[in-house]
Amino acid sequence: MRNHEQKEAKDISSSSKKKNAANQSVLICCKIFFSESRSREPLDAIERAARLDPETVIVNKFEDRAYNRTRFTLVSYVVHDSTGSAIYSPLQQTVLAMVDAAYGTINLEMHSGTHPRLGAVDDIVLHPLARASLDEAAWLAKAIAADIGNRFQVPVFLYGAAHPTGKALDNIRRELGYYRPNAMGNQWEGWALPETLSVKPDEGPTHVSRARGITMIGACPWVGLYNVPVMSTDVSVARRIARMVSARGGGLPTVQSLGLVHGENSIEIACILLEPNRVGADRVQSRVEMLAAQEGLDVEQGYFTDSSPEMILDKYLNLISADRA
Repeated sequence: MRNHEQKEAKDISSSSKKKNAANQSVLICCKIFFSESRSREPLDAIERAARLDPETVIVNKFEDRAYNRTRFTLVSYVVHDSTGSAIYSPLQQTVLAMVDAAYGTINLEMHSGTHPRLGAVDDIVLHPLARASLDEAAWLAKAIAADIGNRFQVPVFLYGAAHPTGKALDNIRRELGYYRPNAMGNQWEGWALPETLSVKPDEGPTHVSRARGITMIGACPWVGLYNVPVMSTDVSVARRIARMVSARGGGLPTVQSLGLVHGENSIEIACILLEPNRVGADRVQSRVEMLAAQEGLDVEQGYFTDSSPEMILDKYLNLISADRA
């Protein structure tokens, strides 16, 4: 950032101008996935960091002990310069504070869970809300990626609109071995990859800290996260069903899915709905039920792990209004 832009960003970030920017409803939603849900110390430290700036609002938190994974959903605004270019968002410093807290309390070498991950801070994704654009979400994703790569010396891989060619998240993960369990056939434990990456990250070093791992950062239109419990303990069945649900396996278009162990008595089909308005939860639920019936298995009603963008926007505006009343 050039000197005059830094000065302008600092000036615009004054309290009164922040409020004006928030009222313009150019908003970004940020979802951050941390590889921890069983210890209160790191989660409390991360949440304290998230609440340091009242201009960033936590609108949701989802913890999953079986996966040992937690997601925070945050919303804040974007400020533009006189030419209309995005130059500031409170989300940037809030995310960095949360990442700092995570790296100070989470050691990936001590981590285990039934959900794949490559980093203590595993994934950060930016979605445009209200009048924000995908370009603005991508700008913020790239700014955060540069900060994490430089400040914390963690390899960062960009995806979606934040990547120069729009590379998909699942393609990067596949290259890095994200989907391969490294313990008991269904667990991810410690750091299982070489400490020097063969694939050059977009930001940060090629050397990996075993305690911190790798971080993915991207920007994309809204996606739905929908999980369907299946009453079985056979992970091979879960993987077979997941493959036939996903677009990659010839199933539903714009759906990505994983078959994972989820607790002692169930497996779960964890799905990403890349275009939820095109292929929604109802079709995923029906597909899983049909495939599970062929295996002689019962299925529970699936659930979203986050609210809709409309509900998130409403909650953000209500919380901001209450805070400023």
